[in-house]
Amino acid sequence: MHAALDRYFDAWNDQDPAGVVQALTADGTYEDPVTGGPIGGDELAGYIDGLLVGFPDLSFVIESVDATSDTGAVARWRMRGTNTGPMPAGPPAGGSIDLPGIDVLTYDPDADRVATVVGYFDTATMLRQLGLQAHLTPQNMEGVTEFGIGLRIETGRTALPGALTVTWIDIDPEHQNALIDATTEIVMQELGDDDYLGACIATIGRRNYTFTAWTSVDAAKRALRGGAHGSAMRLATNNGLGENIRGITSFWEPVALNRVFSPHDPHDITELGSQWL
Repeated sequence: MHAALDRYFDAWNDQDPAGVVQALTADGTYEDPVTGGPIGGDELAGYIDGLLVGFPDLSFVIESVDATSDTGAVARWRMRGTNTGPMPAGPPAGGSIDLPGIDVLTYDPDADRVATVVGYFDTATMLRQLGLQAHLTPQNMEGVTEFGIGLRIETGRTALPGALTVTWIDIDPEHQNALIDATTEIVMQELGDDDYLGACIATIGRRNYTFTAWTSVDAAKRALRGGAHGSAMRLATNNGLGENIRGITSFWEPVALNRVFSPHDPHDITELGSQWL
């Protein structure tokens, strides 16, 4: 059994997806907290390929391997690597991991190969080590609510908005990274524009929202006519973000900006003294 286990772990450390698959039986499976269940064959090889894209220096330090029976074992390991490549959930974080975990393995003596592997590790610890935040959200309520993630762009500009732009884009998950890259280019360019007053961005399911404050409609139209935003629009309309993309852009002018409400210190909106959006 130990020789079969060595072949399995060596294939991981050789960064050899096909070797990992070959170290398992023909119907062998692997699963961990992010695979969504047992996977094997080409699906497992593709999963490992994705990990190696995100962590090109991925390696495992095997701390112990203890037999639990003639056909079972538990291995303690530490997974190490630096996230310099894109991951399914987004662009590279740049952080490094030194993540403890265990594998519970079963062995097929007739095939002299590993039959099943169930890996356990703490995904929240992994995210923290990468410098990311782990947020818990409730379950979606079908037909009523859907939860997602959001962020706020800080500019430090305190002018009152004369216009808002509202954009939403529906996109398939496999093109999300390309959309994130395009959005990042737009934001980084707009941060240098004094008429750009900040934004809130949210992704909920397939839909991606951007709410942006500007000093005026004319300023917003000028900023969005070309540059990074123009490039992103060309990408979207030329199938660069997939064939199932659809979206809309719009310009809004505030009808009324009411007083700031606070039971302790209500004051006029012009005295807000901070970024409006």
